[in-house]
Parts: sequence; structure tokens; C-alpha cells
Amino acid sequence: MLIIKKEHLDQIKKQGEEGYPYEICGFLLGKQDYKNETRTVYEVFQVENQNKERANDRFEISPKDYMKVEDYAFEKGLEIVGIYHTHPDHPDRPSQTDLMFAQPDMSYIIMSVKDGKGENWRSWVLDVDKNEFYEEDVKVDY
Repeated sequence: MLIIKKEHLDQIKKQGEEGYPYEICGFLLGKQDYKNETRTVYEVFQVENQNKERANDRFEISPKDYMKVEDYAFEKGLEIVGIYHTHPDHPDRPSQTDLMFAQPDMSYIIMSVKDGKGENWRSWVLDVDKNEFYEEDVKVDY
């Protein structure tokens, strides 16, 4: 289960609307509780989409940005618990490309942005054994 504040979802929505018609991306920083199988988000951290050729339907995070965010999270006593990105004018479900780059034990929020407006979003987790995503339960704190 993913636990996230509404304000963080609002930030992702705003970033997606500002970045439209291109995919935006970033990290979910927080704490992972393996015993209770929950990830709690305390901060969202946007990074630049490095895929300039297909930014309308692909995102790429540079290793440099990944390391920068990992160091930042460590300094704050947090960890990377997930990644978020938008799908401009496409549904809020993972693509085959998303599946190719997914990592276990991470939440993947995908927000659909239609005609410049953030619409639906869902969070996904990789089932390593089946090599497919399943939708994860989300608790939104207000």
C-alpha cells in the first residue's frame, strides 16, 4: 500500500499540467515498511525528463539525477520509495516501456494528463515473478 498526502498528488498534477504535452517525471521520497508492506511518501522531487526525442510518450531519468536524489533523500533520513510520471493524452496505466525499466519494491504513480489537465492517476507495483504490474492500494491523507 502507498500512503501519500493530497498535497503531493496536487504537486504532481501541477507539474504534469505545466509540462504538457510532454511527460514529466520525478521521485517519491519517504519510508518503506517491509513488515507492513507500505510505502509512505513525505516528499516528491521532480527531475528533468532526459528523453528529448520522444518526450511526448517516454521519460528517462539520468543516473546523475538518480544519484543526486538518492543523496538528498539520505541526508533527510528518507529513501526513494517510488517514481512518478505522466502520460499525456493516454491512460494512467503502465506501458511496455514502463515495464522494461521498472524495479521491485517501488511504487509507480502514473497520472493521465488530457488536453493539459491532470485527470486520473493510479499507483502500480511490479510483480517480479510475473513480470507485470498490478495496481496497488493507495491511502490519500488530507
